[in-house]
Amino acid sequence: MSAVTRQIGRVLRRAGALTRIFAGAAMVLASLGASNAAAGTNVVEVRIEGNVRVETSAIEAHRGQRVGVPIDEEAIDEDIKAIYEMGFFDKVWVTAGDGDDGLVVVYHVHERPYIDKIEFKGVKNVKREDLEAVINVTSRTIFDPQRAWAGVQAAKKFYTSEGYPDARIEFELVEEGQNSARLVYEVHEGDLIRISEINFEGVRAFKTQQLRKLMTTRKKWIGSFLTGAGLLNEDELNTDVERLTAFYYDNGYIHARVDEPRVDRVGDGLVVTIKIEEGPLFRVGEVQFAGDVLMEEDELREIVNVKRGDVFRASTLREAIFDLTEAYGDLGYAFAEIVPDTAVFDSREEVDVRFSFSSGPVVTIRRIEIRGNTKTRDYVIRRELSMHEGQKFTGSGLQRSKRAITRLGFFETVELTTARTENEDEVDLIVEVTEARTGSFSAGAGFSSADALLLNGRVSEQNLFGRGQGLVFNVDFGSIRQNFQFSFTEPWFTGRPLAAGIDLFNWSLQFDRFRRSSTGFGLRTSYPLANFGLRSLWGFSLNRVRAGLEYRLENATIDGTSLRAPPDVVDQEGTLLTSSITPTFVRNTLDHPFDPSSGSRQRLSGKFAGLGGDMKYFKIDLSGRWFIPAFQVFKRQVTYSFGGTIGFGLGQDGESGQDLPVFERYFPGGINSVRGYEARRMGPTQEVCLPEGDDDGCTLEEIGGSQQIIVNNELIFPILQDAKFKGVIFFDAGNAFLADPGIQLSEIRMAAGWGFRWLSPFGPLRVEVGYPINKAPNADTQVVLFSFGSPF
Repeated sequence: MSAVTRQIGRVLRRAGALTRIFAGAAMVLASLGASNAAAGTNVVEVRIEGNVRVETSAIEAHRGQRVGVPIDEEAIDEDIKAIYEMGFFDKVWVTAGDGDDGLVVVYHVHERPYIDKIEFKGVKNVKREDLEAVINVTSRTIFDPQRAWAGVQAAKKFYTSEGYPDARIEFELVEEGQNSARLVYEVHEGDLIRISEINFEGVRAFKTQQLRKLMTTRKKWIGSFLTGAGLLNEDELNTDVERLTAFYYDNGYIHARVDEPRVDRVGDGLVVTIKIEEGPLFRVGEVQFAGDVLMEEDELREIVNVKRGDVFRASTLREAIFDLTEAYGDLGYAFAEIVPDTAVFDSREEVDVRFSFSSGPVVTIRRIEIRGNTKTRDYVIRRELSMHEGQKFTGSGLQRSKRAITRLGFFETVELTTARTENEDEVDLIVEVTEARTGSFSAGAGFSSADALLLNGRVSEQNLFGRGQGLVFNVDFGSIRQNFQFSFTEPWFTGRPLAAGIDLFNWSLQFDRFRRSSTGFGLRTSYPLANFGLRSLWGFSLNRVRAGLEYRLENATIDGTSLRAPPDVVDQEGTLLTSSITPTFVRNTLDHPFDPSSGSRQRLSGKFAGLGGDMKYFKIDLSGRWFIPAFQVFKRQVTYSFGGTIGFGLGQDGESGQDLPVFERYFPGGINSVRGYEARRMGPTQEVCLPEGDDDGCTLEEIGGSQQIIVNNELIFPILQDAKFKGVIFFDAGNAFLADPGIQLSEIRMAAGWGFRWLSPFGPLRVEVGYPINKAPNADTQVVLFSFGSPF
């Protein structure tokens, strides 16, 4: 350590002593002029000398000695302390001398060095910018030894958290003239040391593995270089102590004490030891209700779900308070207060609980005030509310209203609060929203393994003119697919939650041996079952279920057949008019419409054709997708997704006379079906033979199925969470079948694989690699599947 560094250390240790010394000097100097002061001599001038970079006015702001009065010993004493505490000077002293007409007082300062540059030596295993941020000392500033010393301590803590507990950091001021200097940090990092063991002492009630899972601190393992496991972070370790304590408290050990962890160096690793005094297990004793008890006791006990003999848990108590408050809110008592009083009895190891109720008055809603809606009209928000002016306030209604407004998708934030009025039995309901972007215009190109090149233009608006109406105009043009679509939706037709819409469409899809296309229009409507009073069916909630009906009139065309087109396709070449109705039931509880991690979506539909037109057939389709938070790996949530589709149809075509027309058949395979097989190349086939003499002979060509079953299993895990970049491991199974012989489990084809997904700024990107497990002989397969710029 250099002499300069040692001097700085002494300065830091003796800062208080130096201040006192300087203050004493001031008193001595003041006493030198005491005789003059006694004779009535006043201070005629006060000067500041020695400052170079610090403004004189900034120093004078800390001066208390005034001109025109005798020397004030106490003022000068305080002046020296105040100027020194500015942090810019390492010396401050005062002199006084006779002037022409009185005393001249001079405040002398010696500025600390000005830091021109900061250098780091020996930094190898951490990022320099991270170290600079921790040290928090910058160039082009006056050197502050206390700040520099604090930065060294912070740097040592930082190195410990990065796995270098033996790191030594020293700093040195290298003078460069004109009272400027370089600040040089010399770092000796030492070896990388990780936590090799985490031990617990005194634990009897739980398995130590269970306690380790509660901690963010982990011991090292073979993949530590990727996950960072095994690094000692003192802040995280202290937080782990709080987690362990809360866990014990919430499992009945209310006297448990978790001591400060002990960290020992053992060999080339660290051993963390946590001592826990568990104490006895406490259970719930008597449960009582007092105060404004407005419900039957049996009903209250069912709500709280706490009974004698249960393990005492603080979390259960909190849930009980919430449920009781909501139950009282549903009775109109918006300001009900429920306070849990607990009494601990060590002798019987029980905690008695008494819920004290203060109901307050029944509250009605006086006025509903909507704020923040700069675009959306008030009535669009009001119609989603479960409560209206003059009605009784309910807590569950408040929650339902918030969820309903959020599901609109028109707002970034939605907050519902109540405000007291001058009448204790009335409240104002405040609905505060922040508008989100609901319209979009896009034009671009995409490419996928299923549809090849695809050019796209799309205009959409979810909240047309602030009325909540939806409008979509979409055009796709590519080498395989062409699509024109215009859709308009009114979500509250005739002032009821009756969604009504119209679709105009013209699309075509090129297969290897033929092309199928369709032109027409559709009318659709849907209505929530809950508004019919249907809340549940056989214990299954119907609160998020909408029933719908669609009528569609379309010209379906099969053309562009080649010599290899199978007989079923050739027989249906031409255009047929189809008139159909499709009843649907949709249930949606996904937590996010685009990137779900929990919840599910199911759809049941039946299509019946034959209301006029040329074709008669029916189809029933059932599809569903569930997202379940499964477990955590490396502190990242892994989601299990299970999905499936079952389709069943009967018509008047094919060899059996019971198959669907070709333009309505199922053609599985591809990135949105059974991955590992080419798009639309699975399912039933027909043999096609060219005329005699053709070298190509006979081939099997796909004709589609009248029945289908598809099952998808996925494990989805974030890789770069903030960038919405994820990985996926999947297992798919399925196939399509003709009406005769129907679904055959022996013909189910399977595939497994992995891939990546990225919701990029330019559109969704998927790259997935599938491996067929039991493909049929001579079946077409495709291992790599990808999609960019087009919907999934």
